[in-house]
Amino acid sequence: MMRGLPSRVCRGNGIPAEVVQEIEMRGWRKIRDQFSQVARIPRRWLGHPDLRSLRRKVDHLQQDVEHLLHRLHPELTAPEARQVQDGSPVNFEAQGYSQNGEDGLLLHILSEIGVAGHRIVEIGCGCGAECNSALLSCCFGWHALLFDRDRAQLDRAHLFFQSKGVGDRVRLIHQEVQPDDIDRLLVEDGQGDELDVLSIDVDGFDFWLWKQLSAVRPRVVIIEVNASFGPEVSRTVPWSPGASHHDPFRHHVRGWHHGASLRAMESLGRSKGYMLVAFESTGTNAFFLREDLLIASLPRLDPQQVWRPHKVRSRRHSPDAQARSLEELPFLEVDDCGEMNREARLTGR
Repeated sequence: MMRGLPSRVCRGNGIPAEVVQEIEMRGWRKIRDQFSQVARIPRRWLGHPDLRSLRRKVDHLQQDVEHLLHRLHPELTAPEARQVQDGSPVNFEAQGYSQNGEDGLLLHILSEIGVAGHRIVEIGCGCGAECNSALLSCCFGWHALLFDRDRAQLDRAHLFFQSKGVGDRVRLIHQEVQPDDIDRLLVEDGQGDELDVLSIDVDGFDFWLWKQLSAVRPRVVIIEVNASFGPEVSRTVPWSPGASHHDPFRHHVRGWHHGASLRAMESLGRSKGYMLVAFESTGTNAFFLREDLLIASLPRLDPQQVWRPHKVRSRRHSPDAQARSLEELPFLEVDDCGEMNREARLTGR
């Protein structure tokens, strides 16, 4: 609730009823989460793990094993039971250290096109234990350059990579990368055209970070998109040189005002010489391949055909409801050439 005031007072001040309701619900969720944390204490004293979390991990492991067996023995699969996803005969998603199935998709793409320098740059790495760099660094000996604006998260990432014995191969930088500064940061670090992978996940100016990048042309780009915009629109949150950190909660109480739609990101990719080759099934990350590396097994995909709703948000809110909640917020239309139509910018509530 807002400073303990009753809902009717808040509504009397001109705040929409749905906003008041959401703020109240966030208060109740906080109380619920606190009770949940307290309830876990005796279970941990007794040696019992979080059963729901354990069950999720077991389910993910079982799915990954099934996918691996399917790839090892495709000749045993009946024609009518073959999985088809994104134009490929097999679902290659698998979760090692990534947040969802990005690890499997990235390994598949790299195995098809090969690698150059065994290097990855990740902007928005979080705690390190759930990022797109961890598997390549911990299991394949890659060198990684990781950025994050959150000092606490970066400290956790440092401990994680040290515990895995790869701290000498992973460089962590505490900095919020801005679109007008990304070229300088990567050039100063010696990143060149043969950077294998660039991953961007900052819940804000993701579109603009890639748009402003010109000094480096990575072979593969993984970038977060905002599926809540919907499959047909081509939009991004606005940015201007010198702008500070983008707060996704500033205009949207649930924090959905960030990034760009899949269609907008695909248009930007084409304008920079990249093609969409995969879209992760939870509706979170898109994979782009530099056009000179395109091969038959990794065809260009249509963003409207492969779009999927955001898996977590869609548990409580339909894709249409998500899109409606973003309609009146500030955004810029992106044309098919990846350029802005600034006349379409909205001022928001």
